[in-house]
Amino acid sequence: MANGILSASFDLKNKLPDSVPSYYRKTYFDLEKEHYFHGRIDKEGDAVILDGFLVGLEAAVGDQKVVDFVADAFYNMRLNYKKATRAGFLKSSTFYRNLKVHKSYTYGDLEYEYTNYITLIYKNFVDVYLSSNRRADKIKNFKDFVKEFVRYSLNICHNYPITKTGFITSIHCSPFVSGMMLEAMPESHGLLHVDALPKYFDDQYYSFWVNHVAKFGFMVDKNAPWRLVFNIGSGYPPEVGADGPEKLTGAQLFMNKYGLSYENVMQYRFTKAYKLETSNLEKEMLSLYKTFYQQYGTYEREEFKLLCDRYINVKVQYTRHNREKPPTFGIPGSVEEVDEYWLKVALKLRLAETRQYHTPQDFASKVKTMIEKYRLFGPDDALKYVNDLTKGFLVTNFNVKGKNWHGVSYNEYEERRRNALKRAEDPRGSHQYSLTGCKNTIGR
Repeated sequence: MANGILSASFDLKNKLPDSVPSYYRKTYFDLEKEHYFHGRIDKEGDAVILDGFLVGLEAAVGDQKVVDFVADAFYNMRLNYKKATRAGFLKSSTFYRNLKVHKSYTYGDLEYEYTNYITLIYKNFVDVYLSSNRRADKIKNFKDFVKEFVRYSLNICHNYPITKTGFITSIHCSPFVSGMMLEAMPESHGLLHVDALPKYFDDQYYSFWVNHVAKFGFMVDKNAPWRLVFNIGSGYPPEVGADGPEKLTGAQLFMNKYGLSYENVMQYRFTKAYKLETSNLEKEMLSLYKTFYQQYGTYEREEFKLLCDRYINVKVQYTRHNREKPPTFGIPGSVEEVDEYWLKVALKLRLAETRQYHTPQDFASKVKTMIEKYRLFGPDDALKYVNDLTKGFLVTNFNVKGKNWHGVSYNEYEERRRNALKRAEDPRGSHQYSLTGCKNTIGR
């Protein structure tokens, strides 16, 4: 019975793309197939973190937040929508509701999600990994803890990344982290609820819904028509009227108020995740060690005692000792020594998360290059080196299919793709490949 229901749900899900109506010059969002990284990577293919600027929504169920310009867009969209409902335009429609935000950034708070996620990994580390072969007794201080945690992580981090960059580009991270996504209706997701979708697509006012939200810079997710995603590329470049001044439409109308546009929004509202990699690792590892120390403040030391009686015997004794307390400021040492230590940890984890095979000699060579960059140009340059090694192919052109995901038209996408393939096949050794995804895209 259950298998039959599941099979029917899969069939319905597979047929849905053919049943979704399309409208002239209206862009759909597809979280599952095309736009999985929307708001999580920038045009250079780097994972990004929303840098504050969150605003609460009055028309919301609970404490829902979105980034400032999205809040303005939704406020204006809702006012316009209420005029249509008051006029009785949508009374017989699935969309006839008091429009509110039911899900948004609150369901994708990156810090909260990441901390909970790492805590679950820590529990497995302690309960399973450390309980075997007396591994817990190897940990005498913070540095020993980090060493064992990294050893454990190397076996799982392709599917369960440890770095924040890896987490952001995995299936474990909520798509709401961008602050540019919201759900306007209290519907459920997943295969068991896929039968709710046709009523939206078959609704006589579905075209009104798609066209209405597009005026305010939003796209409708074809996998969940109640999910709206702010399209930072809509309305760009602004239209120029007959009298000369630019006419702002779509997303540009609301971003312009904050001095933002498609060209600079990722720069002024987001931070590249790799820049915070080492500081984040140090903070998380120190927090985990504090928890570990509170739970297990002592360890057993194995000692051998030689007994000389009639026969020479060796007796094994176990004595209990206190672990070192968590350090106040992390691993002791000069700033340079500490920075270089965490850079090596970040490099090792990112190589493992992206399944880049390397010999000890390869790793030593990469470490040498990274440290040289750190000593010559500083931590940002060293972290950029790690990021460029592990984020995917080298990127000069952001080739992503989708009309306005980042403002790239289909024709431009095809042209970039053709040029990238020519460069890749060039026998002279050009290395300007197109981006096809981050290395641990969805952890499969």
